[in-house]
Amino acid sequence: MTTLINPAPSPHVLRPVPATALSLAGYGWTIGTPAGIERDKIDFYGREVRVTHPAEFRSNDDTCLNLVSFTKRALEVRWMEYHSKHTQTFIPLDGRPFYMVLGKPTQRRPDGSFDPSQSPVPDLNDVTAFHFDGSAGIVMQVGTWHEVPFPIDGDTHFVCVCTNETNSNLEQQGPDGEARGGDLEKVRIAKRFGQNFVICP
Repeated sequence: MTTLINPAPSPHVLRPVPATALSLAGYGWTIGTPAGIERDKIDFYGREVRVTHPAEFRSNDDTCLNLVSFTKRALEVRWMEYHSKHTQTFIPLDGRPFYMVLGKPTQRRPDGSFDPSQSPVPDLNDVTAFHFDGSAGIVMQVGTWHEVPFPIDGDTHFVCVCTNETNSNLEQQGPDGEARGGDLEKVRIAKRFGQNFVICP
């Protein structure tokens, strides 16, 4: 008698695209080369010092600064999360390149409102792997689904702008392995989709 074994589902493959202002539209903003609104009335040094607003940064009085260190790991997306109260920001140090997997907001909208008629998980049609060359970081819109950065050239340190509430929420992993709280929704991809996502450069 032959026993049939259901094969494991094939992973969902993501081909990286270059991270540019255009390709990140709907997900967030690059932060690197000066762009955006210039504060030209700050004029103590003439054109030797320029101040610009490269993104629509949002947060509250709970904002904090983390230094997050990533070692090189398999290019497999096992988790995705979003934040409700701030535009989380990752800025690489030492100019090292990385991949970032993002999904456009679903239930949590960029203005912070909540739309229960939308999907509680990322929309596969909008999940994209972005290649950052190390010259810029990212400011994500509120509600943007993301996996934490994948370093390309070994250990990479990032400045991460987030909230203390997010840090606390991440420390409260539930029995299902997921985590949620006032400024976090973190889901296990295999549990929600029956497969993981993989980045194939």
